[in-house]
Amino acid sequence: MIQLTSDQQRAYMSDYLENGWREEKMSFSSVSLEPGYIDGRIDVEHFQMPGDGQFHFSAQSAMIWISQLGIIYGCWDNQMTKKAGEVYLRDLDIKFKRSINTTEAVRFEGFFPKHCKKQLSEGLVYYKNAQIHVEGGAFTGTASFLVPTM
Repeated sequence: MIQLTSDQQRAYMSDYLENGWREEKMSFSSVSLEPGYIDGRIDVEHFQMPGDGQFHFSAQSAMIWISQLGIIYGCWDNQMTKKAGEVYLRDLDIKFKRSINTTEAVRFEGFFPKHCKKQLSEGLVYYKNAQIHVEGGAFTGTASFLVPTM
């Protein structure tokens, strides 16, 4: 087995994955809800420019905003005025079909059909396999969330 030196490791690594994601600043520009559905638009306010000179919405950032969708939807769906505790992203299965290069109003949609919601116990709701679509299907998949309600 060959042991890489620190310099060899750095030569292979992505600066973005090591440092750039920490520099990102993103926020919701809007959030709309209805029973079974949430539509959130993300504005990218600051990012580290990658080597190819074009912004790429990363898998890491997508996971953060998918988590935020689940938190907001779970609290809203359970008539909560604020989070009662930590909401957990239990699993995420997502395919990254094409890159997202836009920085304004990146669309994150969550579909929560009635059959995906289950009351596990008093004060704990589970949303299983909510459908997630980002920017018209560029990223698609399912996510499950555990939401404390008290």
